[in-house]
Amino acid sequence: MMNCKILNRNDFTISDRFDGVPYVFETNHPVSVPIDAANHIFGWFPGVDKEIVKRHVQKRFGWNTPDMVKEGQHNRFFGQIEITPIMYRMVPVEVDDEGLPVEFVTSSDERRPRGPKTNKLLQAANEALGAGA
Repeated sequence: MMNCKILNRNDFTISDRFDGVPYVFETNHPVSVPIDAANHIFGWFPGVDKEIVKRHVQKRFGWNTPDMVKEGQHNRFFGQIEITPIMYRMVPVEVDDEGLPVEFVTSSDERRPRGPKTNKLLQAANEALGAGA
């Protein structure tokens, strides 16, 4: 699953809509948006050429007028927008026979969190470092 973090460093707010949802990008305030919204508003998708995004943004927000291009504002405004992908990993939650998440241990009537699971790769690396010392 993926979203994008959009950071507008311009000295003005950018606002747009996607699928009936308004998105407001205030100055220096990161906003997380779905990939579909990032594609619609900014022309961004994973692996896209930055020049394609630049042309899309300049056209969408009207920054490609002859006067703005002549003064270089089109590039300056676009250069102040940062688009960073955010990756999420969804994992299933294991449950025991009683339907409780495995990360909890029950003893009699007490329910308490179990200690952290050990990472076998990290444990092997630590053992290798200890053996080499």
